Amino acid sequence: MKNSVNKIIVFVATVIFFLTLGFSWTHTDNDIIPFMNQVFSEAQSFQKIASSPLIYEVNEQSKDGKEEKIGYVVIEQAVAYGGPIKMVTGINLQGKIVGTVIAAHKDTPSFINNILDQKYLERFIGKDITDPLSINRDIDRISGATFSTRGIAKAVSQGSHAVARSEFGLNVKDEVEPFKFGSKEIAVIALVILTVIGVAFKQRKLRWVALIGSLVFIGFQYNTSISLANIAALLMGNFPPIRENLVWYILLIGIPVITFIIGKNIYCFWLCPFGALQEITAKVGGGKFKCCNKAIEAKAAKLRYILIYLALIGAFLTKSPSFAGYEPFATLFGRQGFGIQWLILPVVIFSSFFISRFWCRFFCPGLILNEMILRPRKYILGILEKPKLKKVRGSEGIEAIEVRSEMN
Repeated sequence: MKNSVNKIIVFVATVIFFLTLGFSWTHTDNDIIPFMNQVFSEAQSFQKIASSPLIYEVNEQSKDGKEEKIGYVVIEQAVAYGGPIKMVTGINLQGKIVGTVIAAHKDTPSFINNILDQKYLERFIGKDITDPLSINRDIDRISGATFSTRGIAKAVSQGSHAVARSEFGLNVKDEVEPFKFGSKEIAVIALVILTVIGVAFKQRKLRWVALIGSLVFIGFQYNTSISLANIAALLMGNFPPIRENLVWYILLIGIPVITFIIGKNIYCFWLCPFGALQEITAKVGGGKFKCCNKAIEAKAAKLRYILIYLALIGAFLTKSPSFAGYEPFATLFGRQGFGIQWLILPVVIFSSFFISRFWCRFFCPGLILNEMILRPRKYILGILEKPKLKKVRGSEGIEAIEVRSEMN
């Protein structure tokens, strides 16, 4: 009876998961008109004149009661940190940007709030529609929100250039971003290679080198830890351009592939910067505390499954991958977060002094995600090896099953 109930619960949960995932792919965004009014408050009507990207002619009523054109509004999107960011840009008849507003985004709220607080969008006002609007050349980026600011600039640039071509007859080409390969990419690739060598040749001493390196570079220096928000973005089809986000593909695609091939959870135990920090705190504080009842501890560890499930469902329903990013390390390494995240972080770090890998054992989605990668591997290897069962008699006359592989 209990098994039947569990199967029904799993089935219902799976159906809900895929229904909400489908919702995130198919549900349309809110009406765009209010956002167009924000960039052209004097507008009285908008007439659609192009579809890719969406371009509207903006009209107002003149003194004689006739409508006259006063500019254009273009809606374009580009990929930011958490996924697409949709920008509404107003352009006057002189080919100048008069306003920009974020219509929809999938980024971490704290990043967007930081951008708005520093009046980043106002930096586009007065720019010409032929300007490339490159980060750090035409527009200064916002520290701590580089991906978001780059995504906004790219969306505004592409949209204004489209208007320049279609409505002003100008020969303007979108700037092609160069393939980004610098110190960040080199550091991450070096750590991955070091980890693979250490695991393949069982060089345990290299583990601490990789962990410290990940804490310094993947954690504090570049803040590129794998988060559940990244997984949600992946499931929702948000793939950033590889030319600008090679590290994203190394960690989100490369690491799972390597894990599947070698059959070891290399990220959690070799490359996770927050795992490295917890192991350091455990060495300082002892990390010897254990629950008096192993059954209770095992049940508490299952909390991770519920957290992951609810976080992903929330991300799908809100169409925002950042909703799933409940991990405290984003607050630690990015030095940004909202209310409760700043409360969770010190509790987790304090607990990790006394309980070895406290966050990993009870809350982190990493172990479960790696389990989902390794289970299919085990199943496939089981099929390939075609085990042959042979009954043998044990020393006390009890029959046992000996598994012999035909590959041996």
